[in-house]
This record gives sequence, C-alpha cells and structure tokens, in this order.
Amino acid sequence: MFIMIQRREFLEAGVAASAGWVLASSPANLRAGATDDALNVALIGAGAQGRTLMQAALLIPGIRFVAVCDIWRYSRNAARNYLSTYKQEAAEYADCHEMLSKEKGLHAAIIATPDFLHAEQTIACLKAGLHVYCEKPMSTSLETARSMARAAKETGKLLQIGYQRRSNPRYQHVQSVLLNTAKLAGRLTHVSGQWNQGVKDDIGWPKKFAMRDEELKRYGYEDMHVFRNWRAYRKYSLGRFADFGAQQVDAVNWFLGGVPASVLAGGGIDYYKNHEWPDTVMAILQYETAGGPVRALLSVQTTTAGGGEMTFEHFMGTEGSIKISESPKWTKVFREPHARSWDEWVRQGYLASKEQVAAKKPATSEEEHVRETGVVVPYELPIVLNKPLHQPHLENFFDAARGKARLACPAEEALRTEVVIHKVNHALDAKKMLTFEPDEFRV
Repeated sequence: MFIMIQRREFLEAGVAASAGWVLASSPANLRAGATDDALNVALIGAGAQGRTLMQAALLIPGIRFVAVCDIWRYSRNAARNYLSTYKQEAAEYADCHEMLSKEKGLHAAIIATPDFLHAEQTIACLKAGLHVYCEKPMSTSLETARSMARAAKETGKLLQIGYQRRSNPRYQHVQSVLLNTAKLAGRLTHVSGQWNQGVKDDIGWPKKFAMRDEELKRYGYEDMHVFRNWRAYRKYSLGRFADFGAQQVDAVNWFLGGVPASVLAGGGIDYYKNHEWPDTVMAILQYETAGGPVRALLSVQTTTAGGGEMTFEHFMGTEGSIKISESPKWTKVFREPHARSWDEWVRQGYLASKEQVAAKKPATSEEEHVRETGVVVPYELPIVLNKPLHQPHLENFFDAARGKARLACPAEEALRTEVVIHKVNHALDAKKMLTFEPDEFRV
C-alpha cells in the first residue's frame, strides 16, 4: 500500500514523524540508497508540492536526498523530519547558489519552487553539472523557458519537466495502444477537458513560524500572505490555467501529436476578488491534424468540486470515445453503436469489457439500460497504477539519469505546452482569438 501525502501543509514542522507516516521498516525503504547506481539528490523548494515529490522519490530504490533548500525554515524542518523516517539526513540551505557551491557530490535536483524562480534555479543546477526535474510550468516567461531548454542542451544534462501524465502507464496505454494501434476512436473530432476544485480559503501559516516581512522582501515577497499564496499573483505565477489546465494541454498535444493553430479563451475573477489571476478559465484550442480539425474545450474552475469529478480529458471520435483521468473512477471507454466490434481488443487485453467488470460487481440500472438499448457500449482500461501519481515520472527521470531510459518530457517537448499556456493567458487578456506561428514553438 502506498501512502500519499496530501497537497496541504503539515500542521507543524515535526508532524511527519508522529502522524503514522513512519515507513522506514518497509524492506523497500531499507533498500533505498543501497544500490550500485545510487543518486544523491537535492530538493529545492520544500513546500507542499516539493514534499509530495520527495515522498514519491523516496519510494524509488537508490534515491538519497542529501540537501534540502527552502527559504522558510518551517518547510525545511518538515522535509528533514520526513527524511528521518527513511534514515536519511540532508544538509539544509536557504539559498540555492550556496547549496551548489558547497554540495559537490550531487547528481540531480528536484525543483518545486514558485514558477518565477524555476529558470534561474534550473539553469544554475544544470551549469553545476546536475540533472534537473523541474515542476511545471517551466517559467513565467517564454524567453526564460527557452533559456532553460538551451541550458540543458549546452550542458548536456537532462531536464525533465513535471508533466507527469506522459509517464503514467494508463495514459501511455491510451495514447499508444488504444488511439494509435487499435484506433478505437476512429477519426478524433473533439476533446473535452475539465478540472474542478472547490472553494478554498487562502493558505495560512503557523504564526509562530512566520518569517519577518523584511526577510521576505529580500526574496521578493511583500509579506507572509503573498509568500504563502504566490499562485494568486502575476509576479510569481502563470495563474490557475497553468496550475491545472497545463497538464491537460500537454495531454492533448501528446495524444494529437501536434500543437494548436488557434486559441479562444474566456474567464474572470468571479469569486476570489483579492486574487490577480482568473479563478475560472475556458479555452478552445483548434488543432489541424492529418485526419481533420480537432477542437479541444478545456475548462478550469476553482469555485466548485463539480460533484467530485475533479479532472479528466475526454477524447471523442467517430467510432468511440475515451475519457481518461489520473483517477481510475473517472476513466471510461465507449464504443459508438455503429462501430465495428471491439471483441478482438478485449481478447488481446487492450480493454476490459463491462461483462468482465460486471462479473465482479452487480450491474447498475444505468448499465442494464445501456446493454438493452445499445446507445453506447462501455469498457474499462486493464491498466492499474498502484503508485503515487508522480512516481512513474520521477522513475523515468532517474532511469534516464542512469542511462537506462529516455526522458518522457524533456524541456524542448514541454516548451510546446508552455507556449500554449502563455497564449491562453494572452487570449484571456485580449478577449479575442489568437493564432500560433510555427516559430513560437522553437527553442
């Protein structure tokens, strides 16, 4: 069983060691760091997302964190306490450049700082000889994003961007097997993507661990509220579409094998009046594919959980449709009533039929109705991911660092997604359709 850290802050810096997350007794954990190709890793940015990545990486044999860098001592303490459950001890730093000057045995870095810091820190790590896993989005400007890709090429070091769907075996199965080999959907015509998040208060902090305003100003933040809620401000982030919709843009680019020709976007600050970025964004991307035009409607909203259906991408075609999500319960495959039989693909293990699933649980009235009317025929994926969502992408990164794999999402590939994200934001501000030029996607 894998224990997932929720993307929320620890209540106290020492909670990790006392909240039942002590995993060091597991044989898999005892093996970590004991392999011949062990990698020494630095974590830069030890906030909620950084610790989520750290937790997933610790499940990979041979990964040892030897340095943790974050400007907030509270976050460093939380990371240190969690590492202690794996019998790992890391040096602590507030400054990335100081860390790089002192830590000479590093092989790789995981960067999970606010968006505006990614480029500077990534390039510094690459030039110091480290392979880098950087959270998405790459940077708050396209020019600095391109400079990251160029630095990776110039140094010969690896730069993986955190579009983790590309390493998810369920997504890989849909892209490679169902869409490209079996061509179950027929001609793709539409994509619908949704990301819902319920209303949340701005992020707080334990008052006794607050940083002083004068100290925060040295790092570019006005105060603790801005520091803790940096995603709400244009100076530090690319907004909610980059937070959530970016993963969906990347999946659509990947599955369609190209980039869009135009974008039309709408949205606004409908609820969080103290934020600078829209809390609701809807973007229509038009792709010109070999099979014909494909229109993708991607919607991000942070004012409702939408009945719990948090996120999915629905690829719709003339023969069938595939609704894929990182959450298996929202993943379904449907055959159009006029389409040829899919029994061959069930026999080959490409799909699990509803009858196979029904043998394990009672059918619902809705499923019985589908069988009777033949409106659509539902199937499910035979692929199960029993790991934290980020772990396969980190495994791919570390395997590539060991010379055993190719990166699933290198910087030059991620840049194609970054261009779209920036253009969506521009279309939002311009309130009109914008087109893409081929040169925009070049490093």
